[in-house]
Amino acid sequence: MEQQKMIKGYENWMVFILCLAFGFVMFDRFALSNLQNYIMADLGISYTQLGLATSVFALTWAVIGLFGSYFADTKVSRKNLLAIFVLCFSICSMLTGLVTGFIMLLIVRALMGCFEGPVMPVSQGFIIPQSSPHRRGMNMGLMQVSAVGLISSLLGPLVQVALAESIGWRMTFVLTIIPGIIISFLIWKILVNPTTGAEAETSEKKPKEKINYGEVIFKNRNVVLSIIGTLFLLCWYVCTLTFAPGFLTTVKGLTNVQMSYVMSCFGVGAILWGVLIPRLSDSFGRKPLVIIAAAMGIIGNLGILYGPANLGFLMFIAFVGWGGTGVCALMQSTIPAESGDPRFVSTIIGSNQLTGELIGATLGATLLGIVADKAGLGAVMLATAGCMCVCLIVSFFYKESAPLVVARRKAKETAAK
Repeated sequence: MEQQKMIKGYENWMVFILCLAFGFVMFDRFALSNLQNYIMADLGISYTQLGLATSVFALTWAVIGLFGSYFADTKVSRKNLLAIFVLCFSICSMLTGLVTGFIMLLIVRALMGCFEGPVMPVSQGFIIPQSSPHRRGMNMGLMQVSAVGLISSLLGPLVQVALAESIGWRMTFVLTIIPGIIISFLIWKILVNPTTGAEAETSEKKPKEKINYGEVIFKNRNVVLSIIGTLFLLCWYVCTLTFAPGFLTTVKGLTNVQMSYVMSCFGVGAILWGVLIPRLSDSFGRKPLVIIAAAMGIIGNLGILYGPANLGFLMFIAFVGWGGTGVCALMQSTIPAESGDPRFVSTIIGSNQLTGELIGATLGATLLGIVADKAGLGAVMLATAGCMCVCLIVSFFYKESAPLVVARRKAKETAAK
């Protein structure tokens, strides 16, 4: 089906399905963190080993994510590829519940990262060309932040801890195969393979062009800045969600159930800020909203670290602080995608994800796991706040990329002449 012949309401269906897919990806990814007290006690692993399990997942997520993005841009059907990845990572999530030791856990999480890695950049490859210009930032924020906030951050801790308390952490992972099958079917049945204007004109005349990484990635200021910022952004994001549950229970003295309430407030924040910040950026510009979101992220981590061990306060500061996830939607995807070659959107986002996951998440989770064992979880929370400070500094050097804002500025310049 050609894009111009899409059914009415397709854009909403596309966003809904991709929200389910990526939200469930992150639900699976951070189940290990939310259930760490059960898993660490059962398998007898340390925070260093927990960090390694997080890191190996991020490593394969990063490397395979780029290759999956490349194939999606140049070789195969994006729709079929995405459906296969969703089904396969669901199977791997189920296998997590069957592990009997640390080495087996590493192997299963590595395989899971392989299949989950391409989901985000390939999904954004649908949203960029198939979104209305006035909804692009909002759609990307809905998929990358708000859906993750609802499914992973809000429902994840509550559902996963409740299931672990009632049927055990192993059966909790086994059940994850069910939504994976449903989402995979929806992708295959409803989504339409996107084409850019350039691809539509040349698809019947010549094969797709090879990607020149020097031109596509390294000669674009916003793309390079996004890569640098994402290194620290993903360290902040992954390590906060990985080590905050342990900090809240062992340092702040919360129970597992109380901890799940605080962690779910991250999700409430992501739902609100994940829509509001990208939506406002459509009208007021990407750069100022990235700056605001980064400042909120810093406040949140420092508030959890230095604030009182009061459940209400911790829930509130988690909600406010997770405004930092607005940086994720803009820095990881929207700004580099808008600034780069539209033919290679998945590759641009996949390259950004590669460096962020490979260095920020993989190396960051390993190092901060060691820091947690040596210096305590408080040092980890301070380090994550420092990571978001770097994102704040990077954001001041962006060139504005929001289409409506850029068009207004050009119109004013033309009128002034």
